[in-house]
Amino acid sequence: MKKIFVFLMSAFCAACCFAQADIYAAHTIPDSLKKDANVVVREETIKFTIKDINSARYDVHQVITILNEQGKRYLNFNEFSYEFRVLDDAEIKVYDASGVKKNTFSKKEMTSLNYGEGLVPEGKLTYFNVSPPGYPVTVEINYSIKYKGLFNYPGNYFQHSNQAVQKAVFDVEVPADLSLRYKILNCNYQPVITKDGNKEQYHWEVKNLRAFKTEKHVGSTDNYLPQVLLGPNKFQLDEYDGDMTSWKNFGEWYKKVYLKTSVLPEDRKLFYASLVKEAKTDADKARILYNYLQNNMRYVSIQLGIGGLKPFPASFVDNKKYGDCKALSNYLKSALDAVGVKSNMVIIEGGTTPGIVREDFPAHYFNHVILCIPQQKDSIWLECTSTTLPFAELGPFTENRKAMMVTDDGGVLVNTPISKYADNTQSIHTIIEVNEDGGAKVKTSFSLIGEGRNELLMYYHDLQEDEKRKFFITNMEWKQPDNFEITNSKNKTNPYLVSATMDYEKIYSFNAGSKLFFEPRLYPVFDEEIPEYENRKRDYYFTCPYQAIDTTVYKFPGRVQCREYPQK
Repeated sequence: MKKIFVFLMSAFCAACCFAQADIYAAHTIPDSLKKDANVVVREETIKFTIKDINSARYDVHQVITILNEQGKRYLNFNEFSYEFRVLDDAEIKVYDASGVKKNTFSKKEMTSLNYGEGLVPEGKLTYFNVSPPGYPVTVEINYSIKYKGLFNYPGNYFQHSNQAVQKAVFDVEVPADLSLRYKILNCNYQPVITKDGNKEQYHWEVKNLRAFKTEKHVGSTDNYLPQVLLGPNKFQLDEYDGDMTSWKNFGEWYKKVYLKTSVLPEDRKLFYASLVKEAKTDADKARILYNYLQNNMRYVSIQLGIGGLKPFPASFVDNKKYGDCKALSNYLKSALDAVGVKSNMVIIEGGTTPGIVREDFPAHYFNHVILCIPQQKDSIWLECTSTTLPFAELGPFTENRKAMMVTDDGGVLVNTPISKYADNTQSIHTIIEVNEDGGAKVKTSFSLIGEGRNELLMYYHDLQEDEKRKFFITNMEWKQPDNFEITNSKNKTNPYLVSATMDYEKIYSFNAGSKLFFEPRLYPVFDEEIPEYENRKRDYYFTCPYQAIDTTVYKFPGRVQCREYPQK
């Protein structure tokens, strides 16, 4: 009997080991899930437990097999902590291709850094990068986050591109009196909803999702990744209670937060009034104060107050001469108030590929703040973090998207301006005087309006002369000259002008006997990378509409005969 018991125990242990190997060993992944996959989610369980209006817990368990180098980003662990969201614990285990555990890393072995440019020690970034023993490699990640103050609920992506999913579960538990709003995007994975006493439980589960490829430049992932958005009905952050069931109510909450930070001392109000005393219109006043902001304040990326949502007081920015997006926008709004110009804060998602704000699902999609001065015809939009953008111009970071404007009557969804291709124009005129030896003297002039101008002001204008020449050749991809002189607009004008004179001992690309072959221009005019897809499914998204105009003139010695060869 004893031998039988020992045998059964051994069989049980072997079965457990085999079960473990099923999700840790790479060879147990079904072939159907390997196609087009860089990673396979073997097992994922995420639970978001809302305890009350002010507190919650987010627990994550993931086992992920990274098949190749293209999936290495899944080896990087990054989590932010701040006053209202704290990484409670974290652990990473690493397994080789056979499912044998190689390492275990606890939270104390990870790196934690303050963020906020050293000015505000309120936030921390905890990160760890796993060095794989080879590919495929499996990582098991377990971590928990505690929330104290619930402003937005974490949603869930069921799948990413080039990722297969064996099994994934997303559970949400919420008190019945708070309930929950959710919205399904790009799929039809509906939850199983149950009630247990005074709690509601939402359960999503997916299995055996095959990987899919995504073409390049397809815009926001919100256009195509399967996911669920979550939103609170009532919420509380610090001493501020809020209602997110409508954009109007959500804006009311923001208004309460900003009201206590928008006061300037009387002497500073008089100072701003004196700055605009000669101005005749609200637009003239706004232009003067915006120029003052650009010349005297600097942008610092910091997070302060209630979850990074409450700005520095306007008086702080006025005194210290720095602030983040919300602080600078709030400061300029306060200065405009002081001279009788009405303006509204606009809460927006900044970025080149912003997510899609849902009109029927109020939630906190945003990461940036700008300012709007309503006008009867064309409202004035101001990016308060930029020292280079012209007055009343936004740029690709915030144009052409929906945002929430905070008005006296609460929140209103608005559309930011849409730029036209003529607003972003690059015009180049180049004369190439070729000598009889195949060398040349080149004179070129650039005229830049819009995004091209803004990029040069940010990355080129303040460089030393040697660095300017290097930028011109490297970033604009010109053929390397033997001698080179460059000049540009001294002021941050619009258009921005750049002129260059270059000498080349050899300007032609190659020769065949007595024939010399020349490129039609010395630089690429169109630098978009548009991969070829035989059956592309999604639209191609440019950063912004623009036009590039190029004129290249070759002047050859009179005795030289020229022929044009068609390009392939």
